Amino acid sequence: MLRRHESVVSHGVRFTAEADSLNSCVLGPDAGPGSPELELFVCEVVREMTAKAGQKCTAIRRAFVPRQHLEAVTGALREALDQVVVGDPRDSATSMGALVSRGQRDLVRAAVRRLGEGGQLVVGDPDAELPGLERGAFLRPVLVRHDDPAAPAVHEVEAFGPVATLLPYDGAPQVVELLALGGGSLVASVVSHDPDFVREVVLGTAALHGRLLVLDRDSAA
Repeated sequence: MLRRHESVVSHGVRFTAEADSLNSCVLGPDAGPGSPELELFVCEVVREMTAKAGQKCTAIRRAFVPRQHLEAVTGALREALDQVVVGDPRDSATSMGALVSRGQRDLVRAAVRRLGEGGQLVVGDPDAELPGLERGAFLRPVLVRHDDPAAPAVHEVEAFGPVATLLPYDGAPQVVELLALGGGSLVASVVSHDPDFVREVVLGTAALHGRLLVLDRDSAA
């Protein structure tokens, strides 16, 4: 509506808008259980899901993992997300506060229901009320897993809160195709210590992103 406003269309008024962005994080096939890269991947996903309660345009929404590591990553993310303490940000024990409003929480819950079609909730319950926090817009982190990584909703719906979807892939060519289904994003991360895999993903997806982060045991510091 704003882009079509007469002042913008006919009179050259400058206008910019922050649009949805289904940002991604990709774990390389080399990053199996016990590797530094898997630990970095889990840390990045959890931090981006929970910082500002996931209400920022660069938050990770799609987490791609090699199919052979799907169960291990699911368990590692579940363990890490279970440690997140939701509550009053004035409390030093709190690690994630509320969403901006209860209306926004309702929108996130509706988006999670769409994301969950054909998938499964592996962490969190978007409809659960948190004891002692009923008056606020609080929501525990939610992780949805889809065994079909091409499920349309995953690449179309953004739950603007502490929500991400875990998706398996089979090889670099497929993950390049899956990243493209998001229609272009602000940022994506590739977590791998295999330069050949990194090169293929970066060259295949650079044009789709404003920024690409390559992360491994050497660059993490």
